[in-house]
Parts: sequence; structure tokens; C-alpha cells
Amino acid sequence: MGRHELHRARADRAGGGDRHARGRPQAPDDRRGPARGRGRHARDAPPARGLRRGARPPSPRTLTVPVVTAVACPHTPQLLIRPDTEDRALVLRVHAAYAEVRRRLTAARPDAIVVIGGDHIEGFFLDAVPALAVYVGAAASGRFGPYAYTLPVHEPLARAILEAGIARGFDLAWSQHLRLDYAFYVPLHFTMPAPPVPIVPIYVNVYLPPQPTPARCYAFGRALREILDARPERVALMASGGMSHYPGTERYADPDVAWDRRLLAALEAGRGAETADLTGAELDAAGNVELRTWIVLLGAVGPVRAEVLCYEPSWHHGNAVVAWPVDAASVHPAGPPAR
Repeated sequence: MGRHELHRARADRAGGGDRHARGRPQAPDDRRGPARGRGRHARDAPPARGLRRGARPPSPRTLTVPVVTAVACPHTPQLLIRPDTEDRALVLRVHAAYAEVRRRLTAARPDAIVVIGGDHIEGFFLDAVPALAVYVGAAASGRFGPYAYTLPVHEPLARAILEAGIARGFDLAWSQHLRLDYAFYVPLHFTMPAPPVPIVPIYVNVYLPPQPTPARCYAFGRALREILDARPERVALMASGGMSHYPGTERYADPDVAWDRRLLAALEAGRGAETADLTGAELDAAGNVELRTWIVLLGAVGPVRAEVLCYEPSWHHGNAVVAWPVDAASVHPAGPPAR
């Protein structure tokens, strides 16, 4: 999936930052089972121009490692506050997929959840914008609408990722006092097991140019997996963001659903490594600047076939919940060394 293969480029498209949606908060309904057959699935996507038919993922090598599960979730604000502008049935289908993620996280019994998310100028501002950062404080707090939250942080693992990441050539920033962006809170609101599992927030600059390239994000994901391989903790990985949306622009009501479906089909085929060949301009044109967080996760997961729990495009946002099977935890990414 090269840089001209994932989408039919639209030169006039540009990405942007999420804006806080407003509406009356309602209690989330996550008691339903996983969404099956209700939403339009990635397998229904038409063949993408240029995608290799019948391509097989590279052969992985198997290791015993502590990563126990991996998921990617949206953090669309409307999924939490549920304003009247949203399709209630669609929102509940995404909630059902979130509930399935929570069930899997509970069953996996992780010691920590490494959450890879972006920042909507809540934690970082224009005076300091790191490409990649690790939060190393004892707890992470924030506020979104009527919700105030504080989540425990797995400090030893956070510091290990920071130090080992720098040793591997990634100039990671860090903070002990940083407001936790809603990109982290929204998916955790629906998926956090009880009692809460400590998290490790990893920030990726997805919005403020210059952002890290997709190739750099994938390489960091591979390095992250190497770091976790050497640790004793059982770790779950979560990427927060996406899919296509154009908030703050004239394209807000026109997410690129076809691009999303082609990407999801490629992930189902185990071809996530091809996202490293994308350019920042292509992500921007497709409304998928937040895909950088997914690409970090894809670097850590390697050539494993994804399971799309749901894809529910609203009038403004492509909402996808994707999981990589637990046995993906025994697969180390194969391929070229980190770039």
C-alpha cells in the first residue's frame, strides 16, 4: 500500500484538530454485545486502485512477549456527550464495540495499558510542541465537558519507555505535570476495566506541523515493542484517534469513507506496515492526520491480521474500533530496522 495506493487523492482536502462538541451529557449505554452485521464493514469495501490483490503479510517470527492485546479506538467527542446532532443507533453500535474492547482488556489482565494518543492543544501549546512524548507522573488528570478524571500511571514502565526510547535514538520529551487530553479519556471512559489499570500515556504530535512522518511513527512503534519485550509487565496497547474527519474546515460534513474502508481492508489482510510509506500530505488530504497514533501501534504489532469490530461513519467522522487478536502478542514485527 504505497503512497498512491491507499486513497484517491483529493488535493483540496486538509485535516484539522477536533473541536469540543457541545450537548447534554447522557449516561453511556455499553451493555450491548459487539456490533456484528449492523455497521458497514471493511470487507464490503470496493477494491482499491493499486492495492495488491491476494497479497500475503510477511512471515513473522514468534517470541514469548508480554504484550497481551492491542486495539485502536476513536475518541470522537460526540460518542461521549451524545448531542442531538448524532444518530443514536450509530452511537450505541460504537458503544457496543467499546464494550467488547473492555471485555477483552478485562480478560487479558494487563498490568498497564500503553495509550498512544494525540493532543488537541490541551497538554502542549505553541511554546513547546514535541513530536513524541511520554507522561511519567504518578497520575494523569484532565477535564472534558462535565467530566473530570484522574487515572493512575504505571511510573516504572513509563520511565523505562522514556529511557530505552532515547537510547534507541528517539528524542522523546517527557512531563510529570500535563493535562490529559480527551484523546486519552474518551476511549478509556468506555473500555477501562474495573478496578482501573494503570496507564502510560504516549503523545504523538498529530496536528501542529511539522509532525513526525508515518515512517518515523512506525519505527517508533517497532522500538516500543522491543522495549516492552524486555519488560516483565503484561501490557495492552491502545491507539486513540481517527478515522477520517475534517473539523474546523469546509469538509467537516464529508469524511473520506472510501479511504477509511481501503485502509481497514489492508489492516484485515495484515498489511499495516504499508502505512509507513504514506506521506503526511496524504494523511492530511484523507482527513486522517490522527492515523499517526495507529501507525505507532502497527509498528509494535507487526504483520498481524486485524479484526474490525465496527466501522460506523457518521455525517462528520469515521468511527472504527479495531483489535488485533491476543495471539498477536506472540508476533514480533519483522522487516527493516527502525528508520
